[in-house]
Amino acid sequence: MSKVSVLDIVKMKCFTSLKWNIFCFQIFILLLFSGLLQSCSETANVQIRLPAKELYQKAMVAVEDEFYQEALKNFEILVDEHSGTRLATLAHLKMGEVYFLQSKWEESETSYRRFLLLNPRSHLTPYVLNRLIALNYERNIYGLFAKSRDYDRNMEPNRTLIREYQRFYLLFPQSPYLADVKEYQKGALADLAEHELHVANYYFDNEAYHSAIGRYLYLLKNYPGFPRTGDVAERLIEAYRLNQQPELADEIQKILKSLRERKLLAQLTTREE
Repeated sequence: MSKVSVLDIVKMKCFTSLKWNIFCFQIFILLLFSGLLQSCSETANVQIRLPAKELYQKAMVAVEDEFYQEALKNFEILVDEHSGTRLATLAHLKMGEVYFLQSKWEESETSYRRFLLLNPRSHLTPYVLNRLIALNYERNIYGLFAKSRDYDRNMEPNRTLIREYQRFYLLFPQSPYLADVKEYQKGALADLAEHELHVANYYFDNEAYHSAIGRYLYLLKNYPGFPRTGDVAERLIEAYRLNQQPELADEIQKILKSLRERKLLAQLTTREE
């Protein structure tokens, strides 16, 4: 068995110590490099993040130039990065406006209501409620281009509009927007009445006289200002006769004659062809 000299032992210890020092140095360099990378990354993030005012201005310029997607992108960044600020809250209102311009009614309504939720006492509340009413009026256009399908048209936006009008009238009876809101409400009522008439006529034309009678009566009861009340009453009389209810037909005939003699009908028109 060979003997290891003292010199060999010293050399081995020195070599081991050198390897350890190199390893420690490598670890130190790695940690230092990692720290520098993280620091640079954080610095880059700070540099990329734009102030709320600048984001808002960029979005508004994009709106003016009709670059709506770019505007929405900046508003969304503003909301995400500066949540809780005045401009972030206002961004919800502006997004509602942009979606309105794009006829994206659901997104527009969500943004408007989000603004009201975050800022319930804003001086802009009457304006936003006015926009919600206008929105529901505008989005209820199905059937305007397909009258043959008007009987199954969705009328919920009009019902929502009327509820919003009632709320608006109670909260802001002196608002300068009240006149506009009133016009939307009148339009919604007229639209609902027309819808009832289309549904009633649909039943009538398909000889479902009992259902038609119910619709005609509902229309006369709930929409007394409908301009074609006389036409509706005449159709109701005819439906009663075809449904083998002559007594009720005669009774409605007498009432209609009395109203016409006293000029109490909203408007006398010829029967709808």
